[in-house]
This record gives sequence, C-alpha cells and structure tokens, in this order.
Amino acid sequence: MSRNDLIRPLPGALAEARTAQDPNTLLLSTREGFDAFVHRIVVAPDLQDCAPMGTVPAPGDPRMSYHAEMLPVMTPGLRRGLLDARRMLRAGRSRTIGRPLTAVIDGDRGAGKSTLLALIGRGHQGMIEKMSGPDPDRIPVIYINVPANRDNTLHWSLPFAEFLGLDHTRPTGRGREDYRSTDMTIAITHVMRHSSTRLVLIDGVERIRETELRTAFDYFQALQDQTQATFIYCGTGACDIVQDARNDSRRAALPLNAAGRRPGYDSELPVLWVNRIPYSPKDPAEWESVVSAFDDDLRLFKHTKGSLVTLSEYLHQRTGGYIDSLNHLICQAAQEAIDNATETITRDLLDDINIGRDNAPPQ
Repeated sequence: MSRNDLIRPLPGALAEARTAQDPNTLLLSTREGFDAFVHRIVVAPDLQDCAPMGTVPAPGDPRMSYHAEMLPVMTPGLRRGLLDARRMLRAGRSRTIGRPLTAVIDGDRGAGKSTLLALIGRGHQGMIEKMSGPDPDRIPVIYINVPANRDNTLHWSLPFAEFLGLDHTRPTGRGREDYRSTDMTIAITHVMRHSSTRLVLIDGVERIRETELRTAFDYFQALQDQTQATFIYCGTGACDIVQDARNDSRRAALPLNAAGRRPGYDSELPVLWVNRIPYSPKDPAEWESVVSAFDDDLRLFKHTKGSLVTLSEYLHQRTGGYIDSLNHLICQAAQEAIDNATETITRDLLDDINIGRDNAPPQ
C-alpha cells in the first residue's frame, strides 16, 4: 500500500456528489462526513500556480489552507497498523462461519491512534468501492465516537442511528413538540445487514467507565453477532479496557473453581500499537524519516529541501516524538512563514510557536 493510496480518493460522480458540501464542516461520525473524508482530495499546491511571493494571503488562500493540515505522514505505527488491518479485513471479507475478528488500537495519547482508525476505514471503503463500484445504498464502514451518555442500550444506539441518518425521535403524546429518543437497535441492525456494513470503528473507548463496560460491550457483541461486522476499538488503554470487558462477560459463563472464583481469560485480540516515535543521535532514522516527510510536503518559496531535517533533534525535544504535536507545530510555522512573508521555517520561528512546551506562567 503506497502513501498515495491513502491520500488519493476514488474518482467518479458519486465522490463528486458526496463532497459537494464543504468537507471541513462535516464530522467523521456522520455518513456524509465519513464519505467526504474517503473521497477528499488533498493536493499540495504548485508554487507556480500560487500568488507571487510577498503577496498578502487572502482568505481561503490555497497554501494557507493546505498548510492547515498537509498530507498524512506515515509514521512507523501508522504504516504497521494499516498493514495489519488490511490483512485482517481481507481475511474476514468472505468469512461466513464464526464471529468476525475484533481488534484494538492502543498507545500513547497524541501518537496518531484516531488517525490510524480513520485511515483504516478509508482504505477499507476505498477497496470495496474499487472492487464493486459506487453504490449509494452501500455503507461499508460505520464510524462512531463514544457518546456522552452511556447508561443503557438506548444511549449506545443513538450514535449508530445518527451515523446512518435514522430518525431516533418519537412523539411522547404529551404535546405537539414533545419528543424523546428511542432505542434504534432493531433498525440499526436491519440497515447494517442490508447496506453490507462489515466494519465498525469506535473511537474514544477510554471514556467508558468500569461500571459501564458490561452494558457497552454486550451491546457491541450483540450488534456484531447480528451483522457479521468487524469491530475495531480505539483509545488510550483500549487493550486493557476491551480485554476486561470480554473477560467479565466470559467469566460470568464459567463455573466457579475450588476457591469459589471464576477462571480468567487471556484475550486473543490483535492490538495495533501507535506510540511516540523515539530518537537518539546514534539511531535517528525513524524520527528523521517522519520529519523528512513534512520537509518534502512544505510549499514555501524560500524553503530549502532538507532544512527541516537538520532540526530533527530540536523538533523531538519540542514535541517528545508525538506526531500530533509535530503536525501542529509544523503547520502553524508554515502558515506564519507565509503570513509574515519570510517563506521559510527557522529555529527562531519555531521557538515562537506555542506548541509542545511548558505553558506555565512566567515567574
């Protein structure tokens, strides 16, 4: 899988129709937003086609917009996670016997876990559309965030219903404008089965409290059994969270041992780890490869290729090896270099960007 496979959407009328709305105003946790993400084209602007150097950037300037996000940079964790996910989904695509695979994305906060989750969904949906052609009735992937309310199956059904565009409000009969939400699980499973949904992505599982685990994962398991979809859970500590939930459910079905306890269960869940990127002067290659990708993607008139790489050690000190911090630091510095007409990223400019540093008030 090349980097271009991850950043280039499929062409076609369906893609154009789904991206008619500004993709920046859509959420991944809606079908329209996820489709827009799958088909969105992010192209590095050609300097020859941009306003001349020194021109005050106008609202919507293509270089300013591009440097707000830039292209996805493949870290070692993202690359390995995408490879593992592709293998798992390929093996389960035609499986009809047994429960589909469940997987977990875990690792350091700010290392790119949610990015990996979204790219897995993008790659899977792109592959399905490439194989079978566009179909407005097909929903290959569902992406949800853990909801704020998680007390019962009603609350867990709502993010699924909202992604699928199902109206979950019903009149209470008490007044013309008095409505309440209702459990949509039956409708959700019906739509998933008839829309060929085979992948469910759940982000933010670290927000599920210990007392909520049983309700949440009983609900997920029931959906999985009824739809044959692969579930991938993402969050800091997700491995322990999901394993504890599965252990609790399985131990409840096991007889007590001689000590009056139920035996434990060792989870077989595959875990896709995404962690901070290490750096040392003796072994700089891994971190420098990431910095080099940012260096290549910059579109500044006075940028010298490789100049960002020479700051690799400093950039690691500033960001701790976390890709989220590095991305924000480089993007803000690039936009500032355009805005102040210096058109290059220097150590002094990076020092002035308030990212990845101790924000304690001055003494």
